Amino acid sequence: MGEGKLYKIVIARPATIRYQEHVLSYLYDNFTFERASRIDENIIKTASTLSSKPARGRREKYLLGAEEDFRFILHKETRYFEIKIIYYIKEKESTVYVTDFFPTRMDPQRIIDNQ
Repeated sequence: MGEGKLYKIVIARPATIRYQEHVLSYLYDNFTFERASRIDENIIKTASTLSSKPARGRREKYLLGAEEDFRFILHKETRYFEIKIIYYIKEKESTVYVTDFFPTRMDPQRIIDNQ
């Protein structure tokens, strides 16, 4: 992975669905509209940082046997609200595929189910 190289970020459909159905609904149910909107922006900003150094994420232990080398970065907004941004890298395409926005308080088995 070349220094200064930028990667395209693609958010997979299952990740979009989980984000909309679980993450956003949780945010808007539990925070003010303004705070939920800021958290939403912060999560997207965190995901966008993968464009410059995607290999920095740790390997996702629940997906070690998968075909792709799944990694994650953690977005921690509050003590009780953390999201794993799960992804893999296609080096030849210079692309990072985000496959899940996983709330850390969910059952880890659901990570496997969403891939």
